[in-house]
Amino acid sequence: MKKYRQCRLVFAVALALCLVFVWWAFFAPAGTVFQLYDRERDQVVLSVPIKAGDRLSLEIEHSFEHIPWYEYYTVTEDYQFNLDAIAVAGYGAGIPAEMDVPTRIEDGLVWMEEINSVFPKFSWITSNQYMKVFTLNDKEIFDFRSLPDASRIRGEIIKKRGYLSNV
Repeated sequence: MKKYRQCRLVFAVALALCLVFVWWAFFAPAGTVFQLYDRERDQVVLSVPIKAGDRLSLEIEHSFEHIPWYEYYTVTEDYQFNLDAIAVAGYGAGIPAEMDVPTRIEDGLVWMEEINSVFPKFSWITSNQYMKVFTLNDKEIFDFRSLPDASRIRGEIIKKRGYLSNV
């Protein structure tokens, strides 16, 4: 009888350890990542850790006149992208000149601030000539010119579940 109890105890401990491992491997919150996903090639081209409050910026070249354009985002508490500001070297076709937001001119750029437009994800068809770099907290994390022209890219924040799972 004593041996039977010991076997049950060993089995119960082993089962508990297996359940803890499965939970850790596949279900435990493992953080959040920002991913750029190539929809045509069906592959992740960038995956970096991200948290609420992080700052992202995008540098592009706009229009035939090759006007520099910068977009500045903050990651919200619910892991979306808040467009804080745009800085662009002038007004013209496609540039939102009539937004009712604070606007100033500095170093040859027109700054439109306090935009507060929220995006759950980004969807782009890239240009290896006009899309430049993406930064996270002032550090370059991706150069769009490394992609084939007209790549269909999605940028989104993924909440990772489990330390051994892909999602």
